[in-house]
Amino acid sequence: MSISERQNEILKIIGENIYASVNELSKLTFTSPSSIRRDLARLENLGLVNRSYGGASLPEMNGRVAGFYNRCTKNIKEKRVIAQKAASVLKNGQSILLDSSTTASFMIPYIAKMDSAVVFTNNLEIAVSAIKQGICTHCVGGASINGSVSLGGSQTYRALSNISADIMFFSSQSLSIDGVITDSTEEENYVRSLMLERADKTVFLCDSTKFNTKSLYTLNSLDNIDYAVFDRDFDGLVTKATLI
Repeated sequence: MSISERQNEILKIIGENIYASVNELSKLTFTSPSSIRRDLARLENLGLVNRSYGGASLPEMNGRVAGFYNRCTKNIKEKRVIAQKAASVLKNGQSILLDSSTTASFMIPYIAKMDSAVVFTNNLEIAVSAIKQGICTHCVGGASINGSVSLGGSQTYRALSNISADIMFFSSQSLSIDGVITDSTEEENYVRSLMLERADKTVFLCDSTKFNTKSLYTLNSLDNIDYAVFDRDFDGLVTKATLI
């Protein structure tokens, strides 16, 4: 999934004001009303806004269906920097595990450049994106986690038990100064832990907005991860992971 800079700005305006009319968006973005309507139609199709007569608002969250798309529009510059750095460990012919994070989704264009790469993921949107870019893709089936595009449950666990991947790229919500990786969603955290066990090499992708934060469920210590990739230095962090 990709949206334009203007569409990203539209989302920001709607998010700050709860609702914005077409005329307001037109004035704030210096864009014609007809173009704004087309942008809103695109954003509605992606589940990012609810259109109403004369404007749009953010969707009412039913579980977390829109959560992945909303996160895709945040910290884009940082995620692109991270993905570009992380691409240095990609090799032709690798079997690659991608977790359900939006940061991992930014690896897709780089994986698409590799010959004979195979992707395994538990995220429906990431799977579709990989397929569209010509990557041999396996979606690790299961049940939707809290109504999101991420899959978990017994089917996912069984599928992962049969996979032996060369490398895994993953993210999480928080990274503390002592290198503890945590997340607020227990099920997604557990699926990640299973993925980590099934990969020969592991790569943690983390943008700087997550530095010095902590969430409810512990995933792992950064010392147990092979590589860590940040958009900028994490001052004070000491880890055995190789920093890319």
